[in-house]
Amino acid sequence: MNMLSLLTGGMDYVTLVKQYIDKIFVHEARKYHCEKTDLSIIITYDAGSMLIMTYSKTENKIWRVIPDKEVQDILMK
Repeated sequence: MNMLSLLTGGMDYVTLVKQYIDKIFVHEARKYHCEKTDLSIIITYDAGSMLIMTYSKTENKIWRVIPDKEVQDILMK
């Protein structure tokens, strides 16, 4: 058994990342009282740092950049 399997309970990286991204969708949908399907999560790399943003499909605009500390708290739940 390799180290990845031990750390992820047998899941591959893609499945693990999708689960983490889903946690962000759930959090943001609750925060804005909407459905997950009304949102997009945008990940961008700008000037040496990665930003995670919430985009509203219905309003056609970015609502906010999620602070790294908040993303960490979401993922640790």
